[in-house]
Amino acid sequence: MKIAALWHRMLLAVLLGGASVAAGADEAQWNSPARLVDSFVEVALKSTYSTRRNPVRKWIVPPRYFIVHGVGDVELHRRLIGVHFQHLAGITGLAIEPAASVAAANFLIVLTREDRLEEDMPRYFGSGSAQQRAALYRDSLCLASIAVERKKGSIVRAVVMIPVDRARGSGDLVSCVVEELTHAMGLPNDSPKVFPSIFSRKSTQAFLTGLDSLLLSMLYDPRVKPGMDENTVRPILQTIAAEYQRDKRFDSAERIAAESGLAGLDR
Repeated sequence: MKIAALWHRMLLAVLLGGASVAAGADEAQWNSPARLVDSFVEVALKSTYSTRRNPVRKWIVPPRYFIVHGVGDVELHRRLIGVHFQHLAGITGLAIEPAASVAAANFLIVLTREDRLEEDMPRYFGSGSAQQRAALYRDSLCLASIAVERKKGSIVRAVVMIPVDRARGSGDLVSCVVEELTHAMGLPNDSPKVFPSIFSRKSTQAFLTGLDSLLLSMLYDPRVKPGMDENTVRPILQTIAAEYQRDKRFDSAERIAAESGLAGLDR
């Protein structure tokens, strides 16, 4: 085994802690067109902090990301984020690249400490109310926010914030990177109905699952347009899901996910 590959495996073993990278025996069967479409509606059109149904939200302009380093281990964090963005780019077809500065970026990843959250949250997420900030602080280990072009549904800006000390303390740094960067692609909701998935709090997945990969692929299918409501997009999703079944993408999704991105480094 090459030294670099061995180093990556050792690194991920430390950062993952007790997180599971394999599907549980009792997981629900997700690999059918109907379940895939329902899962898409759950994570793409609903929101964790609102009961309102949203339209499709996705990137049209290329994401240009900048990492705000408020902690150490700069190269480690750059590597984790870069590998996952490469994975997302491969699934979505987006040209995701680093920006030269904060001013040139439309996607910020803020790596901070727990004792700086109260200062950093309003700075990067906007003012909001004290109650909203307290809810985010209390309920979320890591945070993601997207700004959407009004009435059009296209994402124009994203911010992800990770308190690295808290995430590493619970063995969740890798899963924070994977989940929040993926949320910011346009799948912002968490739901126990979507399983096995990084979007389910009853799941201990650290990497993208086959289900997650197909949800991203559906979102970035050219037939799915930003701004579409559920009634408009559902028939399109059903067509795409039927194509996945015909092309046997359900059968290969888990294997491909396990061999790709950060999961591939763990092999």
